[in-house]
Amino acid sequence: MRFKWKIGLLAGVVVLAAGGGTIFSATQDATWLKTRLSDAVQQSTGRHLSIGTLHVWVLPFPWVEAQNVRLSGVEDGGPDALAVKQVRARLSIMPLFSHRIAFENVSVIGPKVTLRRLSDGRADWLLTPPTTTEQGGSTSQSVAPQMHWNVGVSDLTVLQANVQWDDALTHRSGTFGLSRARVRGLDGTAPDLDIQGEKGAGRFSLTGQTGPFWPLGAQLPMQLRLNLTQNGHSIGMAHLDGVINAPRDERVYNLHLGGSVGQLQDLNVFFPHASLPDGQNLSVDLTVGGRGDAPQVQSLHVRTGRVDLAHWLPQAALTRVVVDAATPEDPLSLHVDGQMGTQPVGLNGTAGSLQQLMQMQAQAEAPVDLALTQGDTAVQAKGTVSAAHSALDVQGRLDHLAFGAQWPDVSGLTVTGHVESDKTQPLFKNHTLADVLHGVTMSGDVQVQAMNWQGVAWSQVQTHVAIGNGRLALDPIHAVGNGQQQVARLVYDLSGGQPQVEASARSVFLPLAVVQSWLHVAPDMQGTVQLVGALSAQGDTAAARSNSLTGHLGASVVDGSIGSALLRRMLGPQVPVKGQMPIRCFGVHTQFADGVAHIDQLGLESDFLHLRGQGSVTLGTHELNMQLAPQVLLGGASASSSLHVTGPWANPQVSMASANDGRFGITIGGSGSDEGTSCTALLATAREGADGPNPATVQKKASKEEKIMNMLHGLGLFR
Repeated sequence: MRFKWKIGLLAGVVVLAAGGGTIFSATQDATWLKTRLSDAVQQSTGRHLSIGTLHVWVLPFPWVEAQNVRLSGVEDGGPDALAVKQVRARLSIMPLFSHRIAFENVSVIGPKVTLRRLSDGRADWLLTPPTTTEQGGSTSQSVAPQMHWNVGVSDLTVLQANVQWDDALTHRSGTFGLSRARVRGLDGTAPDLDIQGEKGAGRFSLTGQTGPFWPLGAQLPMQLRLNLTQNGHSIGMAHLDGVINAPRDERVYNLHLGGSVGQLQDLNVFFPHASLPDGQNLSVDLTVGGRGDAPQVQSLHVRTGRVDLAHWLPQAALTRVVVDAATPEDPLSLHVDGQMGTQPVGLNGTAGSLQQLMQMQAQAEAPVDLALTQGDTAVQAKGTVSAAHSALDVQGRLDHLAFGAQWPDVSGLTVTGHVESDKTQPLFKNHTLADVLHGVTMSGDVQVQAMNWQGVAWSQVQTHVAIGNGRLALDPIHAVGNGQQQVARLVYDLSGGQPQVEASARSVFLPLAVVQSWLHVAPDMQGTVQLVGALSAQGDTAAARSNSLTGHLGASVVDGSIGSALLRRMLGPQVPVKGQMPIRCFGVHTQFADGVAHIDQLGLESDFLHLRGQGSVTLGTHELNMQLAPQVLLGGASASSSLHVTGPWANPQVSMASANDGRFGITIGGSGSDEGTSCTALLATAREGADGPNPATVQKKASKEEKIMNMLHGLGLFR
């Protein structure tokens, strides 16, 4: 027995000596190891691996340290997919006898990962081994053909990684960090994943098991769990279960995905540019089948609680959403309950099937039948949708719609029309106003029984809407309001080289607050403005539209008020008016050309102040050049002067101007009576001869002398 033990020990020493010598010789030759690692990665992935420095230690156990390690990306000359400052790994001894380099406990410290998908579909994460011809041309000449080495990794730990991704197909990009990513059993059949990452104040963890990554087997099973937290509190979760059969060839999918989030806005911590709305209790459940590059959704179930839509539609919200399709062939059913202000509204119906909507084949038509409901009334859209051509008929009636103070309240809305598009698929991806006008043909009639907007009321409102060849026209627009027939026309045309806008109005009444908001000016006047005129402009910037603006416009206000800030801006900072000053009438008539608004008449009248003027405003700079003639009524007489207003609108300069005889000063005398008839000529010019309401009858008041003298002092008189 002792003799056998001695023989065994001697044989072991010989084997260890021979093997150890081979291992020692091999591992000390760092250049040799770098070359074989690079060749092995090239043959397995088609990517180039470069290593700055490589150190190999044999004692106390074989281990390797590499610095400045880089793995090339999918694009030649593009950024590296992986850049690592330091990699450490234990080296297994026995596989070296079989020409295998097997690493254990690989630690990757501080890597920078760049994942890109190019516009042609190539991606950094799709690793494709080179063909036999490519391998023959790229294999290092220093390695004999019979000395082929493979590389294997059993356990991998990544610490403090930075990941950047950029998808040119979906135009999405982002970045996040990985505090720790650990994968065990990479050389087995069921690797374990434990990945911990962060994005701002958000944290996520991905855990579970998959099939073998490298090389891929006949199946790639998956069982993954994703958990999201913010400040230590759970905000959502998701799961992925199933298998991908033949992952290297056909890629046949059999996957089940699901997830839920309690508050949709919490996801903004991971997607800071998404501006996700306030939404509650969102859940999604779906199965995926199909094969190759065309995975298909086999079933879909979506549920949401309340979702605030105020960012897109004022005072609008979804209270409940249910979307269901049990199979790819079943119609996709949609049930939406919502609110417009305090009004309940709904959207119900079907829209094709999952198979039709996902494939979007050129000739495959998906039937659509949707209804926007309110109580017992509804507007229905019915027709077909396909990638090549879509057509919908729209008709119906809704009792009442309210969109908030920024939009009018509508009662008795009736719609009849037809919509077609030969660009459904492009419009699904890009749906700006320009895309819609160029991709949609529409003809429809809209009627409204009654409409109210901030105190201004209309009835019998109707218009014809036409869209075609990049042109939107609302022509004509008819309404009855303020005892007047109102007619307007609006055209927005993108068919030419530059956008063109045309608008005309014949006695159209609007709330002054709305018009001032459109013009981005302070709400210094209150009341209802009557607009008469025709304007046109072109250009895709505000400056271009201002320089090209042509036409004429008259605006008038009856029984409104004007703010003290506007009076001080026009007449001087000492005008003693606080708050709003009632006015019987205001009128202005303007001609637009060459970037200048030529004001041929401006006037207003109150109980003790009359104002007339003319001049110009440079639209691009808001530079004023105005001649004003204020007149203060003194019982049976009056006092007047001439003023010159120059400088920018934000900071005008007011100075005395010479009278007709060339002298500076004031004129005292003349009629100071005010019977309200002087508004007639002012309003007639502003209305371009159209009819309109008359000011209220003048009520004579006593004891106005103190206010009148204060006004004179404010105008720089009698100091």
